[in-house]
Amino acid sequence: MKLRWNEELKKVLLCLCIFVALSLVLLNLGLGIFRNQMRRDYTTLAAGVLENVLRLYPQVSEEGLLQLLDQPKTTGEGEALLARYGIFTEYGSRTLEGKEKRLHFFVLGMNLFLAGILALGAGGILIYLRRRQQRIRELQHYMERLSRGDYCLELEENGDDELSGLRNEIYRLTVLLKESAALEQRRRRALADSVADISHQLKTPLTSMTILMDNLLADQEMDKITRHHFLSEVSRQLTGMSWLIATMLKLSRLEAGVVELGREPVEAARLVEECAARLQTAAEWRDVSLEMRLQPGASLTADEKWTLEALCNIVKNAIEHSPGGSRVQIETAENEIYTEIRVTDSGTGISREERQKLFQRFYRGGNAAEDSVGIGLALAKEVVEQQHGHIQVDSEEGKGTVFSLKFMK
Repeated sequence: MKLRWNEELKKVLLCLCIFVALSLVLLNLGLGIFRNQMRRDYTTLAAGVLENVLRLYPQVSEEGLLQLLDQPKTTGEGEALLARYGIFTEYGSRTLEGKEKRLHFFVLGMNLFLAGILALGAGGILIYLRRRQQRIRELQHYMERLSRGDYCLELEENGDDELSGLRNEIYRLTVLLKESAALEQRRRRALADSVADISHQLKTPLTSMTILMDNLLADQEMDKITRHHFLSEVSRQLTGMSWLIATMLKLSRLEAGVVELGREPVEAARLVEECAARLQTAAEWRDVSLEMRLQPGASLTADEKWTLEALCNIVKNAIEHSPGGSRVQIETAENEIYTEIRVTDSGTGISREERQKLFQRFYRGGNAAEDSVGIGLALAKEVVEQQHGHIQVDSEEGKGTVFSLKFMK
């Protein structure tokens, strides 16, 4: 694990190092000055002694005088002689006393300076520890609020120390918790809406099946043709209910953000051909032909499974609204901006008022099929828009309708 230095502690240590370095520099500078001064005083004293000796005893050679200076050892007789005549005392009082005082004050000043450095360092560390303790208490208080579900806090700050990193991590965790809580709330709301919608839509088929089953149970002598008709109707109602529940759950999952749509290259031609193959039987049953005009090489980036379901809902709607003997045309086109899939029917068209409600849940237009529940187009719109696309509807009453699915690059 990489060690991360606290920025405030860095500053305190840096200041202490600077103060200590300055004190050492000043101490060495002062001692050097004092040493040089002592050397000058000693040189002056020695020079004066030599001059007096030469003046009183001119016969003494210079080599002899230098030999005296090169022999610092003494037997004590010279010091006793100086003390007997008071020369040492008088000299010391005149020459050394001032230097001793200066040295004393210098040492005292350096001690006070170092004491000040220690006091400043201790004060800086104390302030740092107090601020650190305060920030830790703030984090503890914030974590307590998080534990109570209070996510509406802004705590992010810029910094390079470990507590700033911890605060930023807590902030990111808070954002994730808020998003998770919001997503969970949307899921619950979508589930509640789906349950309510499904319950409402299932009332009619359940009532119809209940009546049919009651008749079957009550009339044991019912002829086979009527019994078969009743059972076929029950089967049809069950199939419709199964499709309704599955589609509603898909739509609810999409709207709640539970489904994560893939992003992969998909050939538009393969998508259209698969859709046509699935709906060929339904088209033949209604005597509607499917015509495809596919641009070679056209492709889109989307989730193939969900996009295929959306396209099938659009084509199925076109088949249901086309009269017998007509055709539904499916075209693909691609340019530098988007890939387009166009579905054109030969139905009676859609009025302007109906087009505004076309993609609402459970909306059934005036020309809707009897078994239509009005949810397929809502699912198709949700799938396309979640893939950065959009659906456009152009229609004119009496001349058919064109659904245009555009997937942006």
